[in-house]
Order: sequence, then C-alpha cells, then structure tokens
Amino acid sequence: MMNEPPRNKKSKELFQCHEEILLLCQKLSQIQIHNLKSKIQNSNMSNNITLPNIGCAAWGWREVEIPEYFHTISNQGIRSVEVNAHPQAPKHLLNDGDDESVSKIATWAQEAGVDIICIAGRNNFTIPEAADLEKEIQRIERFVDIAQQLGAKFVRLLSGDHRNDHILPDVFPRLHYAFNRIGDCAEKRGIKITIENHGGPTATGQRVARIMEGIKSPAVGVNYDPANFLNQGTDPLMALRYILPWVNYSHWKDVKWTNGGPQFCAFGKGEIVWQPIIQELLNAGYQGYWVVEYEEPSDVEDGTKESINNLCKMLGM
Repeated sequence: MMNEPPRNKKSKELFQCHEEILLLCQKLSQIQIHNLKSKIQNSNMSNNITLPNIGCAAWGWREVEIPEYFHTISNQGIRSVEVNAHPQAPKHLLNDGDDESVSKIATWAQEAGVDIICIAGRNNFTIPEAADLEKEIQRIERFVDIAQQLGAKFVRLLSGDHRNDHILPDVFPRLHYAFNRIGDCAEKRGIKITIENHGGPTATGQRVARIMEGIKSPAVGVNYDPANFLNQGTDPLMALRYILPWVNYSHWKDVKWTNGGPQFCAFGKGEIVWQPIIQELLNAGYQGYWVVEYEEPSDVEDGTKESINNLCKMLGM
C-alpha cells in the first residue's frame, strides 16, 4: 500500500522526489537485464557460466519437506541445491543431523536427480566464553562431516551476532580463531567454508575484509550476498571491491523498498542495479556458483523460478 503524501510542502516535495526515484529504479531494472546480456555477449571474455553453476539456496524452502524441495527444483531444470542445517528449518537437517537422516537426504537427492552443493548452517563464533566457543566449533565440525557424506563442496556459515551493529574489538580475534579451526577441519576433508555477509561483524565490506585478513586457512572464503549488504545499508558494489579476492560462493536475491524499509524480493524485481556488480565478478574471473535465494516460503516455488529465469537472462544464458 502506498503511503499518503505528506501535507507539509517540503515533505511533499521530498515524497514526490522519492516516488520519481522509485519509478526510475523500476525502469532501470527492466532494461539492465538486456544491457548486461548484450555486454557479456559482445565481450571478448567468455563468462564460462553453465547451468550446473546455477543453484538454489535452501532458506526459502525451510517449510517444505526435502523430497518435495528436491523434485520441485529438479523440475525447474536446476541440479545444484543447498540443504539447511538450522534450528528454524526442522524439515531439513537439525543442528546435529544423525547419519540416518543424512543417508535419507542422499537417497532423496539421487532420486530427484539433484546434487547437494552446500550445507547451509547457522553458527555463532562471537561467543565470549572460551569453553562455549569451543563447543560451538565442535558442533560446526559436524556440518563439515555431513558435507563430506553428501558430496557437498561447501559449508555456508555466518559470523554470529548479526543483529548487533556495535562490534567490540575482541570479536574479530575470536572469529579468526574459530574460522581457522573450521578451515583446517574442512581442508582435510576437501570441503570449502564460505562465510555469508549477514549483518553485525559482516555488515560492511570493510568488516568482512578484516575477518578474512586474519584467516590463514585457504579453505575459507566469502559467500557474497549483494542484497544482504544493501539490506544493512551498505553499497553492494563497494563492498564487493573490498572482499573480491575471497569470494568463493554467491547468493542472488533483490531488495525493494516497502513502507519506508527494505524487503527482499525475487532477483531482478527490486532496485539493485546489477550490471556493474555482475561485471565486476566476471572481470575478476569468478567461476563459482550463482545461487538464487528467494526467502519467502509462501510463494517460494514461483519466486525461485522467476529469480532463476532473470538471473540466467542477465548472465546471457
């Protein structure tokens, strides 16, 4: 619902200006897919993106049983999927998924013809108590084991404390310690760790770069989520330029403004200008996964399909 225009003259002018900006953004969003596609096709550089590089993030499917989730995505022509390991996604894996549950998931994936590329876990490595942090690290090591069992190449993690914008200096050494530990565990098993920018210690490109500069394990990289950056008030292109050397995975959704605040939406249907962001990744030689993340469970099938179609068009596929 559109807000009522303010009666104050100055406020009314600002309101009208805001409405004009929104209309302009909508027009840009309609033409940028065509522009980027032409730019990629006319470029001397091959983007090397194929359908197996396009994947589906698990979070929006948290209310769907895994077999149905796998079959629905397979029917959309996508083979690469994530699986949640999250306390708010009980229809997927819980924090301590047992071997029997993992075996069932492997069977369901085979039956649906999909490949599990990533375990999407939830963690908090900002815990100040040493003993509690150690328990958390050991819990997350189980995700690495599960990834190995399922043939997944990645474990997606967070920093923790993502709703807190006041980050104390001692948080970063804890993050360095924990991610180096997990990185060593993952490297021994041939698994990659990817840290998602998700607010708090990862709300800006500078903060993510500060985390990565203290991580020595080559198994640890960054899951670049442009919409998450914008949702935190950070320019996603500027953030990318800080973290580009470490990006080994990516999530793709969009952001629109509703009632004065940001709201996630289908990729290509929001107000992010995608052309420079995608071109920056391609210029850097990014060859990882492009994983669509539609977060709203109520229409996740349609939203995912629309997002995949828009992303493939934008990538010139």
